[in-house]
Amino acid sequence: MTHSPTSGAGLLHRLYPAGYRAAHGEEIVAVFAESVRRADRRTAVREWAVLAAHALRLRTRLSSRDPAGRVLAAAAPYLLAGGAALGVLHLLTDLILPGAHYGFEPSWVADGVQGAPWVLALLCAALGRWTLARALVLVAVVAAQFRPEPAAMSSVHLVQLWAVMGVLVLLAPPDAVDLSRRGRNRAVAAAIAVALPMCAVDALWIGYWGEDSLAVRFPPVQQLPLDALAAWPAVVMALAYALRLADPATGRLRAAGIALAALPWAAMTAAPLYRNTPLDAQELLGNAAVVLALLVVATAVGLLRRNRLAGAARPEASDPLH
Repeated sequence: MTHSPTSGAGLLHRLYPAGYRAAHGEEIVAVFAESVRRADRRTAVREWAVLAAHALRLRTRLSSRDPAGRVLAAAAPYLLAGGAALGVLHLLTDLILPGAHYGFEPSWVADGVQGAPWVLALLCAALGRWTLARALVLVAVVAAQFRPEPAAMSSVHLVQLWAVMGVLVLLAPPDAVDLSRRGRNRAVAAAIAVALPMCAVDALWIGYWGEDSLAVRFPPVQQLPLDALAAWPAVVMALAYALRLADPATGRLRAAGIALAALPWAAMTAAPLYRNTPLDAQELLGNAAVVLALLVVATAVGLLRRNRLAGAARPEASDPLH
């Protein structure tokens, strides 16, 4: 079955910015016409959607040619890593903490719908299948809006955190995401670094779990470390940012993307269950101040190291004996 290339080419042509249309308009129509000439309906729609997404990125200045697009592309793997870490944590909670869903029976359904797509998306990204990873993130973001959990449950607020991370991943231009082996390994390492301590704290909570667990009050000597652990994901992202910024071979926009991946963690999930996020503006602002302070320290350390490495490389480059 074939389709007329003119049916969608006109609208597609108009989606592009005027300047880009003037320079590449004929090429756009020709490429679209060739790609759908003998394609079935599903393929034609997919090709149209790919080109339409490219047009919208150019129009919103979020393409791989734009600074904002490159920052988002650098942030995307780390945002995906954070979302997957939360997914692993919640799936583990249901295994080791019966009733951790606060008495709501279909916990596996709720947590599976929300967390599993993130975990699968990270696995796909680790294999270099970014298109499939983005599709799974989209599934997670959409499915979370229909999460079968009462609004009174505190874990419902995690949907907002996941949604922010998911939207940023979806906005990132796919052609600028680092899918090199090293880039994929870094994303997986970030997910593990975020998830392992959180899962350990969650597991230690077993001894406290019971019908009145929500009323448990820890002594200050225990509560202080728990409060600090809420910032752990932001610490991991800040450390990753400092390491990339310190490397003179890494562009500053790419490093800035990792800093962007730390910002959603201003909605820190509270230890030990990591099921709820700040419910009032004052707490949220306090957490944001902590995240920004971490990024300021990471920036100072990263730039200091970067300048030292760059300064050490310049004399060697100018030395005629080397």
